[in-house]
Amino acid sequence: MPDPLVREDPYGADPGSDPAPDPAPDPTPPAPVPAPAVPLLGTAVVGVLGFFVLGAVSSALGPALPALRARHDLDASGAALLLVAFSLGATLGVLLAGAARHRVPDRASLAAGAALVLTGCVLLPQVPSAAGALGALLLTGAGFGVVDLLLNLVLAAAGPRGSLLMAVSAAFGLGAVGAPLLIGWRPEHVDLPFWACAGGALLLSALLLRLHLPALRHRPLPVARRTGPVAGRAAVALLGAVLLGYVTLEGGVAGWESTHLRASTGASPSRAAAAVALFWGGLTLGRLLAAPLVARLHPRRLLLLALGAATLSLLAAALPGAAVLAYALAGLAIAPVFPAVIAWHAAHRPDGGGVLVLFAAALAGPVLTAPVTGALVDAHGAQAVPWVLAALAAGTTALVLVTCFVKALR
Repeated sequence: MPDPLVREDPYGADPGSDPAPDPAPDPTPPAPVPAPAVPLLGTAVVGVLGFFVLGAVSSALGPALPALRARHDLDASGAALLLVAFSLGATLGVLLAGAARHRVPDRASLAAGAALVLTGCVLLPQVPSAAGALGALLLTGAGFGVVDLLLNLVLAAAGPRGSLLMAVSAAFGLGAVGAPLLIGWRPEHVDLPFWACAGGALLLSALLLRLHLPALRHRPLPVARRTGPVAGRAAVALLGAVLLGYVTLEGGVAGWESTHLRASTGASPSRAAAAVALFWGGLTLGRLLAAPLVARLHPRRLLLLALGAATLSLLAAALPGAAVLAYALAGLAIAPVFPAVIAWHAAHRPDGGGVLVLFAAALAGPVLTAPVTGALVDAHGAQAVPWVLAALAAGTTALVLVTCFVKALR
């Protein structure tokens, strides 16, 4: 191919003649070479599959917890350690993925995260001991954290104003609803959703290794005015604490609702698992309804409304006849919390500073609270579950009130 920058003589000068003098330089700058088109379809497929697997993995453990307790002869405190292992792995996965972004391409890290999810989901149904189950959930959680962080960052940069991320994140809700329904459909085959998650993770790994996705390359953070270092750190710390409270509530309901319903209402395994799916359905619907609210209400006002409603809903869940509906309403209520916190953070740290802290804090929530919940269930029975969750919701609401007085977040 000829060099496009070499100018040829349009008159076809004789090769033996004297060379013509160089033409005057053209003052017109060369037209910029257009950048290759970003294959949004391939990126969207990866996002949909990835979020579907993440949703299924995160929602399967709660309905499967009673069966895992019986299989490994665990009390409530021992079962809480299973939740802790998954959350601890997810936190470590986020930290590892964040540290590796400067050295490892995002696509390779995503493929490695999917492989960890695959390994953990394959091992969990086969390990004969509680220690093996803890190790399998630690691996699954680590893969979850890697994929969760990088999918959010990559998809947020792939479309204008995060439009692609908003569009495909609904797949998380589909996976979160599907896994409990699968357990409810075949309660005697409680391992079935983990095998399904393993198959989804295998397909995700294959797609990431074979598809050329330029959208997964690093993009520089925008340069923007930022708050002072002390105020900025305080803002990130407070918002991280609020997000930690949210994930604690989400994980608490998803992890303990089935146990509470089976003990307090006599619900069958199928009905208890279907009720967890109803909670995830309420959360998914709430995310869709909250999208216009995030643009119209200040995040702190939206957070106060959402967490206040969640507190009342979880108090109502202590009534056996209202528990299923109350948990579904709690999912609907807490749905705006995550996007509201992210929007609040983006408004005060448009350079993206502290986002890794936010994700790590969010996923670490059950590490701190699941053992406490398990100990209270051992001491007072499963009837303590809604009271513990309501207290967590009230505490997170109070934390939002504190942030209203922090100058860096106004």
